[in-house]
Amino acid sequence: MKLFAYGTLLYGEKNHHVLEGAQLLYEKVTLPAIMYDTGDGYPAIELAQESIVIGDVYEVPDYMWGDLDELEGYTGDPETDLYTKQMVNIKTRESILEAIVYTVCDETMKKVVISSGDWIAYRKTQEIK
Repeated sequence: MKLFAYGTLLYGEKNHHVLEGAQLLYEKVTLPAIMYDTGDGYPAIELAQESIVIGDVYEVPDYMWGDLDELEGYTGDPETDLYTKQMVNIKTRESILEAIVYTVCDETMKKVVISSGDWIAYRKTQEIK
């Protein structure tokens, strides 16, 4: 199963180690979505046509999804989860592929819109660790 990663799971970011063993398929692809700074050192996104988010696509082995769900605060219960998992279509130069993306479930996480949709560039300007 493929994952669209857009925040702390990206290469060089603090949670990238969780993807150790996953295969990077595409870098810097875009997804129609809005990115938010949660104020807690990581972003959240919601799907939307009026903006884009930049991320990478990984092929993730089945055994990794439990760790990813735990990191993202996902249990399958929208009443308590921070994020939900959604299947999206990602356009690449070669094709359109399906990937899972973690999108915001908890509305209180949507603090500041990151208009660039680029977490790494934003984090560097904000000095977020």
